[in-house]
This record gives sequence, structure tokens and C-alpha cells, in this order.
Amino acid sequence: MNAAQELHNIRHMPYGTARTAAAEAAARKIEADGPQEHLAEALLDLVEAYTFGGEGAKSFVVFARALRHWDASPELFDASDEHNLFWEFKWVASDLPDFPQITAAQAEAFLDDMQRRFELQGSGISAVLAARFGWAWQSGATDAEQRRLAWISSPRDDFDDCHACVIGRQTDFFMEQGRFAEAFELGRTQDGRCNIEPAKTFHATALAALNLGQPAESLNFYNRATASDTRANRDLASSRGQSFELLARGGHFERALRELRGDYRDMLTDPPSPLQHLRFLLGLLAGLSANLDSGEQSTGISLPGVGQQGRDMTVAELHAWALGKSRGYSSAFDARSGTTYYADLVERALAAERATSPLDFGPAYGGAGEPAVQAVPTNSVAPVATPDAPPQRSGLARLWSKLTDSGTSVHEPEAAPDAAIGPDSLLARAEEAAARKDYSAATRDYAEAITPLETAGWLERAGLAAAEAAQCATLDRNEERAHALFGRALPLLRSGGADAGTLAAILAAWAPVADRMNDAEAQIRATAAALAAHPELDRAGLTEELAEKRAQEWGIERATLRDTLARSLAATRGRSFGDGLDSERAASEALRAGEEFAQLGMLADASHAFWLAGKIHRDRGDTEAAVWGLESAFEGFSAAKKRKERLLAAGELIALLKETGQQDRASAIVAQL
Repeated sequence: MNAAQELHNIRHMPYGTARTAAAEAAARKIEADGPQEHLAEALLDLVEAYTFGGEGAKSFVVFARALRHWDASPELFDASDEHNLFWEFKWVASDLPDFPQITAAQAEAFLDDMQRRFELQGSGISAVLAARFGWAWQSGATDAEQRRLAWISSPRDDFDDCHACVIGRQTDFFMEQGRFAEAFELGRTQDGRCNIEPAKTFHATALAALNLGQPAESLNFYNRATASDTRANRDLASSRGQSFELLARGGHFERALRELRGDYRDMLTDPPSPLQHLRFLLGLLAGLSANLDSGEQSTGISLPGVGQQGRDMTVAELHAWALGKSRGYSSAFDARSGTTYYADLVERALAAERATSPLDFGPAYGGAGEPAVQAVPTNSVAPVATPDAPPQRSGLARLWSKLTDSGTSVHEPEAAPDAAIGPDSLLARAEEAAARKDYSAATRDYAEAITPLETAGWLERAGLAAAEAAQCATLDRNEERAHALFGRALPLLRSGGADAGTLAAILAAWAPVADRMNDAEAQIRATAAALAAHPELDRAGLTEELAEKRAQEWGIERATLRDTLARSLAATRGRSFGDGLDSERAASEALRAGEEFAQLGMLADASHAFWLAGKIHRDRGDTEAAVWGLESAFEGFSAAKKRKERLLAAGELIALLKETGQQDRASAIVAQL
């Protein structure tokens, strides 16, 4: 493979350890052996990999090498290389404030050099003025507002930020300055879209509205922000902090904790940069400070080396941890700038209070009127886990036919005299609502059909209606209601004689909701019981063809039960439930599931199971077993032609090998990418 093709392939990898390692290897090789006409491209690709792969601090040295190469051999830069060099100036400049080890003198020298080069190039200096504003703002300088005005009043040019980012950046600035009315007025004008917008603007605008005492507008922009969340913008630290603060101060502290546990838990320990971590922690600290009257409440979160082993942190403990981290960061950044800018922001977060007018998500979101969550009997069947993926409605959509198939009555049961509509009509209406993604209406109609179906004795259909209602509530982000409805569905299905496959699908959909609700023990015990009770394969009375088909189905059921138990236990991050239900059991079941899936020829499923086993062993400190699991996943995904999963598993394997001093083995994996 020639250098051009290799670099092309690297650019199409997802950001992360594997892409970064491949970009590093390519740059080293080209720098040492050529061809030199591709060195600029290789160095700039490496800057990109560092910048968007969570290793921005490493980009400074590589970008300096690219600049030296430009100064020495500009003829080796084609038009694309030249454009990328000046475009990436913006990325590096925007990262300057994020690392306290970069001094003010170093930053000013970089920005001066940036302006000199842009002026020589005749490219316009809007990007330079934006960078100077960013440095002034994020170093607490008193002239930040003047820098902002100089930027936005300058002529636009080809290197300026997109329209959406111009609005978003200023909205965040106004929010941090306490200029909430200006933030709200500007944020509501957002009409652009890019890889991070409009989600970033709308999260800030929602919090601004809450601070202004406008809960309806706050909820409107929060819903618009979450609707525009994508994989590309979900790691925005400031937005995640603002989201937590909004919910926690807006009267939905439980929901804030659920989203922290389920959506961005890694932001606690694996931030993009020190400053981004501080910005996230400020939102977290504000939300926790407003709810310290619940200080003894469990958060469902545990952090390495913090609190008691085997026990989740309380609200007060998480608050103390966040405060300690925030003060450490603020001291470092304020020492660099000679101000109290970040110390003052920490104090503002500590003084945060709950909003006088809470957000009103509607009565359904409070769970009022819903049945209490019922414990799952230990002889119920376990969920079918979809490896490393959130539940999708398609997992339950296939059950719709069971609500109306010829095996059950399809006419309306005798309705009470005051009933306005029968259950079959409700089910049909619910399905129509779900098809047009009106999940709130679908939840309501499915739920209303449960009681009349149960009263008429159609228990399986009642259970299926409850399960569909629960899944629609999940998609509607109404997890309290989903949790209750899943709990209602299971006993109805079991009493109605539902088959194991149906129960497994329902439990699979419930598992992530139970985990986010920090209430997974019943589902875990049900899964373990189902695996223990899984019957031996009975071939009696079956033709050879049917016996072979049933053997395949039976094998998939058992392997899936193992995989489900492993994933459910792993999701609790080391908790033990007694009876051998702990991380050791999780690792064992993941490994056995991988082996069984492999025997069935299901390479992708086997690879996911081995991947999980590797992660669990890594967290348990068993390096040898972790490497074996991750290598098996990497090889399996390669054979199954699952490119994205292959690269993600490779990234984790490379990182583990490097951490444990196995550089040669890591290099061998990189060479295969």
C-alpha cells in the first residue's frame, strides 16, 4: 500500500486510540523513509487525530513540526496541505487555554506568530481575532468583551468559524459571564447546523432561560438540544455540565443523575482536557450544590479510589470530590493568569439553588398513577442483550403481530359501559403513533389497553401492550414510566404463558433502563435464574432438519443468556449481589458466550462477547486475560468485516499493551490496521 492510500485509509477511521496510533506510525515512517511530498499531509493528519481523539496536548509539538516543514519546504505543500495548515492553526489556537502548563507568554507568542502568518498569506485575520478572544475569555482577562467585539465586527473570510459556531461561542461566553439575558436572546436566534451545533447553543440557552425564571422556554430549548444531540457532539464537556445543572436545579435531580450515569459517566474521569473537565465539573457542582439536602442519597456512581469499595458514592461524597477537583483546576488556571476568575466560578457553583419555577415535563414524567415496579420472580427468563448498543424499538416491534395474530382473539373484549374505545383500537392507534414517532401518544394508548386486556383474561396480550408502552416511554426519554411498565409487563407475560424468546426480548429492553434507574438487581437475578433453568435440548420427535434448526435456536438462546448476564453485571461496574453474581461471574459468562457464539458461526456476536470479557478482565487487573479477550475480539471483528468495531477494539488493545510495557505487540497490532 502506498503512502497516499495509507493516509486516506487513516482519515476514514473513527477518532480514537487506533486512528491516533496509525497516524503516529504513518508520520514516523514517512518522515524517516519518505516520500517527503506526503510528510505535510501525515503531520497534519496526526494533529487532527490528537485534537479530536482526546489528546490535544500532543498536537502542539506536531503542529510546530508542520510549521517548520512549511518554512523549510513550502514547495512540498500542495493546495490542500496549505489550506489544512492554516485551518488547523485554529484548532491548536483554541486548545491553548485548555492546558495550564501553557503560559500566557507562550500563548501570546503563538497568537502573534499566527497573525503574522495569516497576514503574509493574505487570508484575512478573522480566525486570529477569534483565537485572541478565546484566549482572553478563557484566561479571565478583563478585555475579553473588547476582544469579542473586535472579532465579530471584523470582515468575514474563508477561515472564519461557521455561522452556527459564531452564535454558539458567544452564547457560552455570555453564560459564563453571568450575562443570562444576552445569552438567551442570542441563543434563540440559532438557525445554523454543523458537527456540534445547534446542540451546544441550545443547551446553553436552556440554562440561561432557567436562570431568567422562564421554565417553559428552558424546557423548550432543552428538548431542542437533546433532539439535536449526535455522536459527534455528545462529548462537549460544557454542554454536559449545563445539562446536568439544568435538570438538577430544575426540579429533576433523579433524572440528572440517571443521565450522568447512563450518557456521560466517562466525563467524570476521562475528559478531553483539564479546562473542559473544569467546565463540566462546574455544571456538576452547581447541580449537586442545589441538592445537598439529599446528601445521603446514593448517586449510583463509583469512582476508582474514592469512597468505600463496593459502595456507590452519595450525593455529598460526589459533591466533595467534584469540589476538590474543581478547586485544583481553578488554582492552576488562575495562577497562570494572575486572576481569581475560575475560583469565582467555583464559588458561584457552590451557591447554586434550585429554581423557584421547576421544569414541567408533564404528569407522565413524574410516574404518577403508574404501578409500582414489581420484583421479577427468579424463574423468569433473562434478556437478550444487544452488545454495546442502546435498545432500539425494532427489538420489540416484531412483537406487534403477537398482539393481533390469529393465535389470540382480535375482536374487542366486552367493554365497560363507559369505555370510549376498546383495547384493539387502542393498540392500533398506538402503533400508528409509534410509526410517526409520537412516542408519548403511543405510550399512553398502549398503557390504556393493559387493564381491559388483563380483565378479559388475555394476559399475554396485556403484557405485550405493557412492554410496548415501556419501550415507547424509553424512546420518549420517560424512564420512570418505562421502568414501571416493564415491571408490570413481566408477570403478565409469564402468567399468560409467553414463550422464552418473547420474555427474553422484553428483559433485554428493560435491562439498560433498569441500569440507568440504578435498580438492576431484579433483572440480574432473573437472568441468572433463567440461565440456570435453561432446559437441555430435546430432539425427541423431530426430523433431522427440524432438530438441527432447534439446536441452532437452543444454542443461540443459551449463549445469549450468558452474554446478557455478563453485560448486566458489567454495567454495575464491579458491584456484587451475592450468590456469585459479581465481576468474576461476568467475565466467565462473557468468555463462555463468546466461545458458544463462535461455535454457532456468529462471529460478530462472539467478538462482542470476547470484547466484553477483555474489558471486564482489564478492569479487574488481569492483564493477560484482558489481552486475550481483546485480541480475540480484534481478530473476530476482522473476520466478520466489522470495521468500526474492529478499530475500537484495536484501540483498547493497543492502549492496554502500551500501558503494560508491551510496545512490540502494540506495534504489531498497529501494523495490521
